[in-house]
Amino acid sequence: MNRTRHLVPAAAVGVLAAATFLLVRTALVDDAYITLAYARNVALHGTWGLLSDVPSNTATSPLWVLLLAAVTAVVRRPVLALGILHVAIAVGLTLSLTSSARRTRLPAWVGPAAAVAIGVNPLLLSSVGLESAFLVLLVSLLLLTAVAGRPVLFGLVAGAVFLTRMDAGVVIAVVTLLTPAVLRRVFLAVPAALVVVLPWVVWSWYALGSAVPDTVVIKTLQAKWGQYDVTNGAQMYVEVYGLVAVLAFLPVVLGGLGWCVLAATAWTGRRAAREDGPRLWPWLVTGVAGVAHYAALSILGVPPYHWYYAVLIALSTVTAVATLGLLFRDVELRPVGLGAGLAAVVLVVASTGANLRAGTPWPIAPIQTNWAEPSRYTQIATDVQAVLRERGGPQHVTSPGEIGHLAYVCDCVVDYFADPARVQPMIDEVEADASPTARRLLELNFTHRDRDAAPVPVAGDLFRFDRGTEPPEARGLPTWPVSTTWDMAVSDIVLLPAGGL
Repeated sequence: MNRTRHLVPAAAVGVLAAATFLLVRTALVDDAYITLAYARNVALHGTWGLLSDVPSNTATSPLWVLLLAAVTAVVRRPVLALGILHVAIAVGLTLSLTSSARRTRLPAWVGPAAAVAIGVNPLLLSSVGLESAFLVLLVSLLLLTAVAGRPVLFGLVAGAVFLTRMDAGVVIAVVTLLTPAVLRRVFLAVPAALVVVLPWVVWSWYALGSAVPDTVVIKTLQAKWGQYDVTNGAQMYVEVYGLVAVLAFLPVVLGGLGWCVLAATAWTGRRAAREDGPRLWPWLVTGVAGVAHYAALSILGVPPYHWYYAVLIALSTVTAVATLGLLFRDVELRPVGLGAGLAAVVLVVASTGANLRAGTPWPIAPIQTNWAEPSRYTQIATDVQAVLRERGGPQHVTSPGEIGHLAYVCDCVVDYFADPARVQPMIDEVEADASPTARRLLELNFTHRDRDAAPVPVAGDLFRFDRGTEPPEARGLPTWPVSTTWDMAVSDIVLLPAGGL
């Protein structure tokens, strides 16, 4: 009976997740389609690559691709597979946080309340399709195994976290160092993690030409977006998207305040001293882990892609809700669940209000940085594929700078994400500028890489011009106007002859 009582809120969160997926399924950002293309090609063609016939190693999250591919192999439709996993992740997050709350003597409603708050966050909704939600689920399981004092399970989950995003290794380190039950038995956790990580790393090293995905090199060479990187990217999103972005990042502020309350309570020890008092350290660790991940990305100086903030926002949300659980420990599920539901409705309305005039489902994510709406990229890819078939010859073109949605639709667009030969000059550049030690590590990573592979032949180049800047020679060539909420100025994507004009 007690177990059933906790399954009901999880099922309700699953229903909410299904509703949000129906809302966002046509508004997935371009990088989400990179993941979907990888999953489809693994499931239906047996190719680890962005293109169905060209292996590549630019999937940042191997485990998420493998999971998505496994479900795609059954249902045969990547977007449907994503929807199934979106709901399953929301239910799993609810159950894992509920279990952690009960084990730390906080109210069980902390689990569903935190899952709802995470599930309706505009930035996290704008990251659907990427590994963000899956990573948050795994971190919640990492917290649960730490709370339970299960070092072997902790190691297995830690390995999964690492294969989902390697930069999340800092989260693993923080939780390990701040969890005495795990730290004392780390000799059991480490081998368990290696059991998960090593098979993939070794296979990737031999079969794909690098143990670490090529995206590490690509991101290393990416510059700031003007004055913005991940350190101050929140300011940029607030300037562009206003209230929606404020709502998205608000949990970071609330989580910080909540962490201070938890820390003050733990320091005074008044509640913890009671035999039935709550154990607050796991929730303090959760807040520190989110900030540590953000700090690690800031040190790397990567551009402010919005999904890079997912771990910080989600773990801050958990910390804030855990604080409410501490302050209102004796509140029953029903009134708090009703309050959480009302808050969710307010957040959903606030974050989607700007898009409701265009109808539902969303035509575009509420927070995104793409150059064209998803439906426009679908049209461009369909038209390009028709042009290539009519012309004959090479059946690929280079991308205009964004490749995910185009490649997913037509399987005919290449750049350094899809063609290992096109990323090789970037690897050479990084190696040339690296310190001797770093260079040796890079050379070891690329030991089995075919550095002399020829690039995929192309029949033309998609190029994005600001409206009115196209050269006269571009007149009469296939052209598509594009515009999004990120850059309201209309641009034109033109299909140029191979090598340009």
